[in-house]
Amino acid sequence: MPSVPFSGSRIKDFGNASHETEAVCSEVLTNVVGCLASHVYPAGVEIFRQDARPGHVYFIETGLAKLTRYEENGNEFILDIRFPGSLLGLEAAIRNKAHPFSAVTATSCKLMHLSASNFLDLLSTEVALGSFIQDTLSDEVLNQAARMSEIACLPARQRLEQLLWKVGEQLGESKTTNFKVQLPLKHWEAAQLLAITPTYLSRLLAELESDEIISRMNGWIIVRKPASLWHRVDY
Repeated sequence: MPSVPFSGSRIKDFGNASHETEAVCSEVLTNVVGCLASHVYPAGVEIFRQDARPGHVYFIETGLAKLTRYEENGNEFILDIRFPGSLLGLEAAIRNKAHPFSAVTATSCKLMHLSASNFLDLLSTEVALGSFIQDTLSDEVLNQAARMSEIACLPARQRLEQLLWKVGEQLGESKTTNFKVQLPLKHWEAAQLLAITPTYLSRLLAELESDEIISRMNGWIIVRKPASLWHRVDY
């Protein structure tokens, strides 16, 4: 994927910006790195590949991306999904190590990107950017710890409800009755993300439908009672 030209962008003033939502974080990040061109990519585009050297850092403006890892026996695992406001390739670029996973667009995505070297130059000279990245990486550690705990300790139904809530929250409709969502992953991928079988995922969706929390129509999930969905309170 070719690099967007980068010409000495400097940090802008974002002292009054809010970090309360991922959407706002994305806007703040745009202000941080300056004016970079955005490109829209369809679902299924590989942003970077596992074991490749970091060439760029990517910023998700809109859409969702999935993180996948392959092992030597050929098995693939969906590690997580990333929402608007997320940075991709950040850890590998900072450490100058190969990507430990692949990143693939799960939906149509609008992305900004700049070369890893230019990003590191900014990171070494701009204190405000360093503070922002520190917060971002800390949030990812906290979220990964919570996700590991959910997989180990929570019933699968609560994990599914958390996923539906999170997707609805990104649409700005988690508090709206009868909002429509489509899971950003294939059925088997969503099951893998939830650490259950596709058959069990189908059973859980049927349970939610029976409890009149959701209904399904033409590939859409209509959330009838958002307040009834279990969801984790963000840190």
